[in-house]
Amino acid sequence: MISCLVLLGIFHSCDDDFLDRQPLNIISESDVWNSLTGVEAYLVTLYNNMQTEDFNYNGIIDYQGYLPFVTDICLRAKTWGTVSNVSIMPSNAYGWWGYGQVRQANLFLENIDDASISQDQKVILRGEARFIRAFYYFSMVKRYGGVPIIEDAQQFTGDNLAELQVSRNKEQEVYDWIASELDLAIADLPATRGSDDKFRATKWAAYALKSRAMLYAASSARYAGVQLNGLIGIPSSEAERYYTAAKNASKAIMDSEQYTLFDESDDKAQNFYDLFMGDGTNSEMIFVKAFKAPDKTHSFDFFNTPHSFRIDWGSGYNPTVDLVQDYEYIDGSEGTLRVNDANGNPIKYQNPADLFEGKDPRFFATVLYPFAPYQGGIVEVRAGIIDNGQTITAGNLTDLYGQGSEAVTIMGKDGPSANSDPTKTGFYLHKFINDSQQVPDGRSETPWPIFRYAEVLLNYAEATVELGENGLALDAINRIRTRAGIASLENVDRDKIRHERKVELAFENHRFWDLRRWRNGTEILNNTQPLALNPYLIWEDKTYIFSIDNAPRQPRTWTEQMYWEAIPGNEISTNPNMIQNPLY
Repeated sequence: MISCLVLLGIFHSCDDDFLDRQPLNIISESDVWNSLTGVEAYLVTLYNNMQTEDFNYNGIIDYQGYLPFVTDICLRAKTWGTVSNVSIMPSNAYGWWGYGQVRQANLFLENIDDASISQDQKVILRGEARFIRAFYYFSMVKRYGGVPIIEDAQQFTGDNLAELQVSRNKEQEVYDWIASELDLAIADLPATRGSDDKFRATKWAAYALKSRAMLYAASSARYAGVQLNGLIGIPSSEAERYYTAAKNASKAIMDSEQYTLFDESDDKAQNFYDLFMGDGTNSEMIFVKAFKAPDKTHSFDFFNTPHSFRIDWGSGYNPTVDLVQDYEYIDGSEGTLRVNDANGNPIKYQNPADLFEGKDPRFFATVLYPFAPYQGGIVEVRAGIIDNGQTITAGNLTDLYGQGSEAVTIMGKDGPSANSDPTKTGFYLHKFINDSQQVPDGRSETPWPIFRYAEVLLNYAEATVELGENGLALDAINRIRTRAGIASLENVDRDKIRHERKVELAFENHRFWDLRRWRNGTEILNNTQPLALNPYLIWEDKTYIFSIDNAPRQPRTWTEQMYWEAIPGNEISTNPNMIQNPLY
């Protein structure tokens, strides 16, 4: 049993709500269960322990291991560091062996029935704890495959070591257990919350987790293959069952009409940007992690502001040309950047920003492109100057070209630069970033979307297309595209669903897990050279041309080892029943 709890709530809102409570320091075990205040304080700890992979998540690699850095959508700008800039992507960097957290949830569920609170309160609180515990297990099964299912709070008594040395359950068993736990949570959780509790789980949050978890299970069954007698992988015969479960969980949310795609502005780019920049309580957000300065914050703005606008650091996420070209044009045509004409000659642009005219509005909300407006200025990205056919480049951002009032820096104030901090691809991140003012280190308040309605529609579309129900998938995808302001699709297949997921959910930390569960990371990143967009000023007529070149980074390769994390070494060394994952 517990003797004391140090309660730190990092889920936070701008109002006086449940998850905005001040730390209660140390409370005795008896005090926890003697009042609703004590029980809910314990529950805050359970929420706090959820591995939500939010703005602060970078694996085990300080400032180098943010999930987009090891996918095809992003490069890391900084030249220092040895992990995220190497050609072979790091394996075993994103583990989360959450059994300390599971034990706390188990203790809560063992004691809640004896708490001095009403029966109605117990029902809801039990539902929350089950939802959270299922979230813990999903965070582990997607990393390791099968893990031990432990529903009781284990206690070492001095002579029971053998019974504590549990074996791994099969991956399928873990996913089935998660589904059953979520069904119990759904039955107990309320459909809506009041203003004081708006960041607590509802039954729709539990449905959203079930939608995601069952889709992951289905992907494992269809694409992973079974190893270690089912400790990792699920028999392919189970794929349809899991896709159906994902479809049904998604449909429950859709039929509830509790949520809609956020669509409050005729300016589609601004609308998509605003979706992420409010307080996290708009019509699309099902479950969010909220922040508030000065105590419960993150530093995403500080790390990602374009180079010339930074307070310090800055430049972090550099979207790749690959991602940029995945954003189609609003008429539905392919998103290839129009840098050359039909004869292969560079196209001149009087206004360099015109290169991006007509792109999917989500692109402008997600990516800061060369000469994009930002904080009252522009993001000036210029690789060099071309004068009478001669290309002039520079080794720093301050070298000038020209005389007198005509003199300009050869490079833009925001790069690109191969040898210092500015962008390596020609692009910076816009999504989640405050574009009206600087935000100091540790003062960002942008909320993190754990579950939003667009993901539910994408899950539904993926599940239905895998089940051969393409008409249902097409309708779901076109809802998202209509909100985005882009032409509807006339037909749909698996690849189009995956494409839509990539651009809609970019930088929400889905891409890494999608490459894992689809088992195509080794295809997408197989000695793959990342590309950069380089703008050049034509000196004679002050126009711009663009070239797409190799970014100053090594080609990337995703290895088979990256499909699973290693079971922690101390678990292997202290438990003879614990089997390690392949290739470790």
